[in-house]
Amino acid sequence: MLSGFHCMNISLKKPRELLILSRGDAVTKRNLFDLVQYSKVDGSPYWDGFENRIGNTPQQGINWLGQNPNCSAVLIKTRPGSYDQDGWIDGNEDLYRYSFKSVKGHISYAEKANAVLINQPKNGYPILLFIESRDQWIYQGDFRVTELHDSFVVLSRGAVSTMLSEEQLWQEAGVSYAEGDRKYVTHLMAERNKEVVSVVKAKQNSACDICGLRIFERYGVECIEAHHKKPMSTYSSSYVVTPSDFALLCPNCHRAVHKYMKVQSGDYIHIKKSISQRFQRMRDINLRSESGNGASDPTH
Repeated sequence: MLSGFHCMNISLKKPRELLILSRGDAVTKRNLFDLVQYSKVDGSPYWDGFENRIGNTPQQGINWLGQNPNCSAVLIKTRPGSYDQDGWIDGNEDLYRYSFKSVKGHISYAEKANAVLINQPKNGYPILLFIESRDQWIYQGDFRVTELHDSFVVLSRGAVSTMLSEEQLWQEAGVSYAEGDRKYVTHLMAERNKEVVSVVKAKQNSACDICGLRIFERYGVECIEAHHKKPMSTYSSSYVVTPSDFALLCPNCHRAVHKYMKVQSGDYIHIKKSISQRFQRMRDINLRSESGNGASDPTH
């Protein structure tokens, strides 16, 4: 663990000092316990203002700096192997698999400790990862959530330190949004992630992907629609989406695609090809009709 890094013993006096730790810094369990516990007590040596209180109890593996969901950072204290899925998943120690908190085997995505992980890609705060080493916690660096699964997340080294706009989040390599039938909202329900759809609409050309219609140019208003190339119903759990997972369609083509999906098999690319070929045949017929003043082609 942390080969080539010299561990420096650090004594944390205020919660904000968590944000300036260096990879390999060692904090005693007693020090970190007291920091979490007494950051909530006005007048204690660890008090750093209301905005820098550390949420959750010291015994828990997940804590957060500031007010959830607009926190400044998330703290994870863990030991590889403490859960079956927990631990490094690459030799460079840049990817860490971390399990959601569960109670008697049940995972609640409304649980605050889980919600701060689920909401990290949207809000952009860093995840500060600490690995247990005897009576110390060894700081591993800043991480971000790059994969959401039913029972765990994948943390990738290199978290952003401040909240970013949706457009900036898209530009950050590896950042994506989770959605699906196990997405955390106020309760579990199947829904699309509205943030990612708005970003797709803003970033992609507003012309229909099938017929090429530019709705705004024709009507003066924008009503382009985002279509999942892979139906949400084909996913058994939450999944990660990127702009390439969507096609922007005019309302007519969007309805037609869904009609095709009901009556025939095939993915979006196959359906798009079928509709485009039909459009081409109609254009060819119209061209022949115009060139012959309405007379049919005797060779057909």
